[in-house]
Amino acid sequence: MNCPQCNTPNLPEAQFCKNCGAALKNSPVQNGSDAHTIKSLLIIMGIDYLISTIMFIIHKVVLPPMYKNGDSDTVNMIYQYFGWTTDIIMIGAMAFFLAVIQNKNVKTALAIFIALRLIFMVGYRLFNY
Repeated sequence: MNCPQCNTPNLPEAQFCKNCGAALKNSPVQNGSDAHTIKSLLIIMGIDYLISTIMFIIHKVVLPPMYKNGDSDTVNMIYQYFGWTTDIIMIGAMAFFLAVIQNKNVKTALAIFIALRLIFMVGYRLFNY
């Protein structure tokens, strides 16, 4: 933890700065902030998985009958607007959180999740079956 007065690095469990002696605010505030960050991250991930599940259902249940009926314009519109838009919005939101989050463990988990989301996006959007 860095000292808020002189920005000197101190041990996480330190009560006072080793350089200037200022009192360090550590665990209660930091733990509350970390819990709030993790909760926000889980909400974003949950929304992302919900949108991905909806798109998967559309892709596997709704679209095949439309293809059989020859309604390819509607199918293309769904892919073009709904699919790409949700992917880009979710990756943008996660990248914003990645830039803002201070907790290294949460940051690492979010970076892994963004990489998996990009793989998911490439698999569904760029490769035809």
